[in-house]
Amino acid sequence: MDDQGLINDRGKLTNTNRAKEMVGDDEDLGKINITGPYLTDTKTIYFKSPMDLFKKGSSYYSAFPLSDEPLESDIKLDLSCPNLPKGKLDDFYPPELISLEKLAEYRTLLEGIDIKRAGLVETEERVGIGIDFNKLRKTKDRVVQKRRFYITPYNRMEENVGLYCHVNTQMKDGALKLGSESHLTYVEQLSRSFMLEEELAKTRDSLINNIEETGTFRMVLLQPGIFEKGWLPFENKMVDDLDLKLLFAFTGAPIKLSGYSYQKKAADQEEIKLKLLVNAVPAGAVYMFKILNKPGREQIKDFVDNFDNKKIEYGPYSQMGFNHVIIAVGGEHV
Repeated sequence: MDDQGLINDRGKLTNTNRAKEMVGDDEDLGKINITGPYLTDTKTIYFKSPMDLFKKGSSYYSAFPLSDEPLESDIKLDLSCPNLPKGKLDDFYPPELISLEKLAEYRTLLEGIDIKRAGLVETEERVGIGIDFNKLRKTKDRVVQKRRFYITPYNRMEENVGLYCHVNTQMKDGALKLGSESHLTYVEQLSRSFMLEEELAKTRDSLINNIEETGTFRMVLLQPGIFEKGWLPFENKMVDDLDLKLLFAFTGAPIKLSGYSYQKKAADQEEIKLKLLVNAVPAGAVYMFKILNKPGREQIKDFVDNFDNKKIEYGPYSQMGFNHVIIAVGGEHV
C-alpha cells in the first residue's frame, strides 16, 4: 500500500476504498492470496508431521492400507484397515514438525523416513485471568472474576525462528503487528520466492509415475482444512476425471475457528457479532485414495498439477491460507 501512496507519513490510510480493494477486510481479502504461515529457521521451513507416520526401528513408515478389503463401519464409509503398529500408538508417533527436505522425501516413500526433532518452539507457562463478562456487559468495566486466575501454556519461538509466508503480491521489508497482543514483527522478503514449490517440483514426475503404476495416492494437509463437505476434501467421487475411493484417513479432533474484529469507535462496537463458527480438519491429516477407473498419464498429470502444492478452493478460507495440500505416493498392495 505504501508503494501505491495509500499510507501517509503518520502511517494513516489516505484512501480506505482503494486499500480495501488491495488487502480486503474481515469478509473479503481483496487481491491477496496467502500460502502459509509456516515455521522457518535460517535454513528451511517446517510443517506438521503427516499423521500416517509411525516409528519402525530408527525411522518412520506410512500406515497405508495393505488391502482394500473394507472394515465393518457404522458411518457408511467403506474404509480399509491401515497398517498400524502393534502396541500403544502414542509410543510410535513422529516428532511434531517435519522439515521441507524430509517432507519431500516422505512424499516419494512409504518407509525408511528419517525425521529429527526440530526444537524450534519452547512452551512456557503464563498466568491468565478470567474476566467477569456479566459486569462487562452491564457497566462496560473490565473486572476480574473471583477465583479465576489460571495458568496457560504459551509457545515461544527460539532465536532466528520466524514465520514463512508466500503471497501473490510484491512486498517490501517492513514491520507489522502480529497476534492478539500485537507484537511488533519484522517482515523481510526472501531471495527465494517460493522454496516449497522449488523443492516439490524435483519429485513431481516420479510422483506421477508412481500414481500411474499403483493407482493410489495420499493427500496431506499442510494447513488446517475447511471443506464444503465436512471433513472430506472432495464433494464428489469424480475429481478431474479420476474416480476416487477413500481408503482411509488419518486425522484428529476438529479445530474450532471463529472470531470478530474491534472497531475503533465505541459507537460501532454494539453492532459487532461473532463470526460463524467453523470446524477445521487439523494440519497433518492424511487422506488415502484409490483410483477406481483407468486414467491415462495426462489425466493423472492434470490432477497432480491441480492439487499438488495447491489449495482446495472453498469460499474465502483457501485465500486465507487454509486447505493447502500436497500429493504423496500410495501403496502397491491395494
